[in-house]
Amino acid sequence: MPEDGEGRLSCLPDPGKEGLMSEFTKILVVGAGTMGHGIAQTFAQSGFQVALVDQVEPALARAEALIRSSLATMVEAGLLKKNQIRPILKRITPSINLKEAAEDADLAIECITENKEAKKDLFKQLDILCPQRTLLASNSTFLNIFEFVETSRPDKILMTHWYSPPQIIPLVDVVKGPLTAEENIQKVVSLLKSIGKKPVIFQKPCTGYVVSRLQIAFQREVYWLLDNDFISPRDLDEAAIWGLAVRMVVLGICQRIDFGGLDISAKAALLAPEQCTPLDYKPQKLLELVQQGALGVKSGKGFYDYQGKSEAELCHERDKRLLKLLKLLSEYEIPGPI
Repeated sequence: MPEDGEGRLSCLPDPGKEGLMSEFTKILVVGAGTMGHGIAQTFAQSGFQVALVDQVEPALARAEALIRSSLATMVEAGLLKKNQIRPILKRITPSINLKEAAEDADLAIECITENKEAKKDLFKQLDILCPQRTLLASNSTFLNIFEFVETSRPDKILMTHWYSPPQIIPLVDVVKGPLTAEENIQKVVSLLKSIGKKPVIFQKPCTGYVVSRLQIAFQREVYWLLDNDFISPRDLDEAAIWGLAVRMVVLGICQRIDFGGLDISAKAALLAPEQCTPLDYKPQKLLELVQQGALGVKSGKGFYDYQGKSEAELCHERDKRLLKLLKLLSEYEIPGPI
């Protein structure tokens, strides 16, 4: 993950670089929430014209504020220059009019709520409104869109599953449907690589992919530990960062098992079911916090109390830390498993 001559991390988009691929010039992002605004920012930083659509204008206003904050963070980190912010923002056209936004789009990425009927309806609209050449992608984590989406272009339907914050995290899952043309998968993979992403290809849909499935599994243990008062949220995070994450950054998961010894892991796997939290465990404290309106960063309180700090302030601090970590990784040139 080397840096270029201007100190820009190669895992981040190349600001101001116009027309990275002749096949893609305009990107349509539908849904301006947590993922949508970050995806729009990513493409805009790499020189693409982006139409960012949402049904409600307050969502677009929130998206603009968060994009501005994110770009300011990148300036602070030395990854952008202040005079680059305005051109990047000008490449993003917010809109509540899907018909106008869909004109001339080369790639449309759906980032709306995880609702089957809503996604089915949106893809129907996109199929009508977008040019026939347009590739249609979903960012869904848990829904298999290939089971219910109906369009006149099944060869151009795929999934691109991004990770939050998408303007920083390199990984993107690219998922092939039963009728998706391999040529179109490769086009999107090349596009993502050209904007500094690390795409991995799923040959068929898999609910939750890799990261989300792992998160669901270990979060079950997290909730059990917290509910039974074994450890505080802060100390649990300390354990995860310094015991789990540090090794995972260098070795991944399968290779860490190799280093630990497969014989030891085999014994643990046979004994673990008796010690682990039941698969149907219902998290008590999590559900209590949700009922109280403590939804995490977006409400100012979750497992942590953020003491009145705004969502933008908290995202700014998170992104500073992520960018610093990515810079360290680039200096040590850790491209993947040993």
